[in-house]
Amino acid sequence: MRRRDFLYAAAAAPAVASAMDVSNIKSRGTKKVDLVYKSPHATPNGLQATSEGLWVVDQGKENWVSLINFADGRLIREFQVPGLAGASGLTVDPDGVMWINDTHNSLIVTCSAKDGKILGKYWCPGAGRPYQLVGDPAPARSPIASPFPAPAPAPAAAGRGRGRGGVPGQVALDATTGLSGEGGQGMEYRDGLLYYACLPSRRAYVLNPKTWQVQAMWNLPGNRAHGVGWEGDTLWISDSNWRAFFRHDRKTGEIVEKVQLTEKDPLIHGVTTHDGYMWFSDDVGYICNFKL
Repeated sequence: MRRRDFLYAAAAAPAVASAMDVSNIKSRGTKKVDLVYKSPHATPNGLQATSEGLWVVDQGKENWVSLINFADGRLIREFQVPGLAGASGLTVDPDGVMWINDTHNSLIVTCSAKDGKILGKYWCPGAGRPYQLVGDPAPARSPIASPFPAPAPAPAAAGRGRGRGGVPGQVALDATTGLSGEGGQGMEYRDGLLYYACLPSRRAYVLNPKTWQVQAMWNLPGNRAHGVGWEGDTLWISDSNWRAFFRHDRKTGEIVEKVQLTEKDPLIHGVTTHDGYMWFSDDVGYICNFKL
């Protein structure tokens, strides 16, 4: 092969895809995680700290959104938002509008933070089917026993799991789409923009909710991004399978630090920050925290 042809072939060859190496990211050190209290409902999947208290969105079929007291978990008020499917992540803007990532419907839903009345629905940039890369951590499960009764087994969702006949990626022969799947996860609002993690695209998005234009996209280290929370001018984005929180520079999206939990700690789902603590939910039914 002539040198010119070799160089052309090398340039045309696809890059090998692999998960981000997180081993060299600066760590904040070991944290003692506390189970603070039982959540209002059995499967808490999103948190948001506000001046009123702590919002908790549950991913159960009854679609509860609860406002609780930070100090003791006492219920302040709650409502149901009809039609959600696996809600994961919420935030409240300065106008009292609540934004919810309706994950399994690949939608972002707005409602009143007073009574849950739906105000709007939007398609979610970055939605699709989750996928794995070489080097991803194994799927993580919570080591904590749930304080709630076990739910009745649900039928397997079409197109999820390992696929038809146990073959990864395979869909039904009569399938009309291969992209319907998961939408966004944790979400925050700041200075007129929505910041949210999107599990299937392995990215975080900075979105202008008035124009629905994506302002920036940040690469994430794994295939199970979840809750998010601010610390100063940086955004923590969790990954459940890595069992870790990654702190991103708000201007560049660069990861500057991490907090690594252990396999014995509760599994990360919803996330928010409040008064110097990282708060997160384990979807077996607990609200947890640790000091940042």
